[in-house]
Amino acid sequence: MNINHEKTKLKTLTWCMEDWTDLHAILCFVIEFYPYKNLELIKKTTMEIIKNLLEEELVKAGDLLPNNTFKIWNKNIDEIIEEIKIKWSSLNRELQPHEIIWFEITKKGRKEFEYLNSLPELKETDPFYFDDK
Repeated sequence: MNINHEKTKLKTLTWCMEDWTDLHAILCFVIEFYPYKNLELIKKTTMEIIKNLLEEELVKAGDLLPNNTFKIWNKNIDEIIEEIKIKWSSLNRELQPHEIIWFEITKKGRKEFEYLNSLPELKETDPFYFDDK
């Protein structure tokens, strides 16, 4: 088990449980769990996480429309990944929230969230809550 991958997946699914989640959020989760300094490696890892989520059918990719409805992209996974890469690289600046693509959790994704959330090795610990005694 790649613990950083699983933590990133869990955090993404956690956010997706609450609302549609954008590419920028997943990028931030990768930055949180992977110690990379190289932006290209961060982008590559972000794309690997997204591809995995789509392949496992845990999320669907699409657009969030102005009327607050989600429109699923009717494309295969490779086309989705390629479109994200092209749009992201053509920005020629830092990615901003709400750009390029959104993700919606599936029923299978909700089950995976429940499973991952039950694993003790994925639980986050906050030293603030521990007593020094």
